[in-house]
Amino acid sequence: MKCDKCGATTNPGDQICINCGAKLSIENMIMPEVEKVNNIPNKKEISKETLYIVIAVLGVISLVCIVILITVLLVR
Repeated sequence: MKCDKCGATTNPGDQICINCGAKLSIENMIMPEVEKVNNIPNKKEISKETLYIVIAVLGVISLVCIVILITVLLVR
C-alpha cells in the first residue's frame, strides 16, 4: 500500500504514514484481514486432489481384478 499524501510505501495494518504522519486510508488498515481470508485453501483444489487419488486407487484395483481374471481363465 502507498500513502495517499506522500506516496511512501506503507505496511499492511499501519494507521499512519511513517514518512509524513498522514492518516492512512481504511484499505491499508484492513488489508491484513483481507490477506488472511485469501490464504484459506480453496475447497475445489482440495477436492480435485482427493478425486485424483480416488481415480488412481480405482485404476490400480481395476488392473488387479483384470490380472486375477486372466489368471483364473488361463488356469482352467
